[in-house]
Amino acid sequence: MRLTEKQKAVLLALTNGWQTPAQIAEKVAANAGVGVSYRASYVNQPLNALMREGLVEKKPDTRGQYRLTPGGAAIKDKVAHETQR
Repeated sequence: MRLTEKQKAVLLALTNGWQTPAQIAEKVAANAGVGVSYRASYVNQPLNALMREGLVEKKPDTRGQYRLTPGGAAIKDKVAHETQR
C-alpha cells in the first residue's frame, strides 16, 4: 500500500484514542515544525482515504471522531520507523 505524504502525516498524528479533525490537524502541524498551522479541512481527504484502506475508523455514534484500527497502528509503526532513518 502506497501512502501520500499527507496521508503519512495524518497517520502519524492519529492515536488509538478518539480525536476530532481539528485535534489531528493540530498534531500534524506540530509534527511539521514551528510556525506551521493547518485547518481541520486539511485532514479530511487523507482521513477518508485511510478509512477506505481500513487503517482508520470513525466513531459510529458521534460525528467527527476518528482513531487508528489495529492494522492502522501496525502501519503507523512501520511508517514511523521508515521516517526515522
